[in-house]
Amino acid sequence: MKKESKTIVSILGEEINIKFNLAVECAYEKIAGKPFDLNDLVSQTSSTALYMAAIIESAPDTAITVERLMREATGPEIEQLSKAVVAAMTEWLDMPEVLKKTTKNEGGDKKPKN
Repeated sequence: MKKESKTIVSILGEEINIKFNLAVECAYEKIAGKPFDLNDLVSQTSSTALYMAAIIESAPDTAITVERLMREATGPEIEQLSKAVVAAMTEWLDMPEVLKKTTKNEGGDKKPKN
């Protein structure tokens, strides 16, 4: 069993090797103020908290803040980050194929509403 999964993303001028592990889940709980629950990741607020937790745990010296992430990151950067976090999370959690598809469809891969 793997200890953690990693995927490199480029966001806000930084290259970050996104990883997912128990530290990311705990950081999410601190940021979100609630327990880590995959069902909560359908909201942008919860997804943003997870993205930030993954960034902080993957690159502790990052200059990226939640404010910068929400206001300065481009749509394609967020999409790349979302895919990297979901990929790292599903690999680390060793999710069954059915759950991987559900998480991917409900997460940040949705097309924006106009």
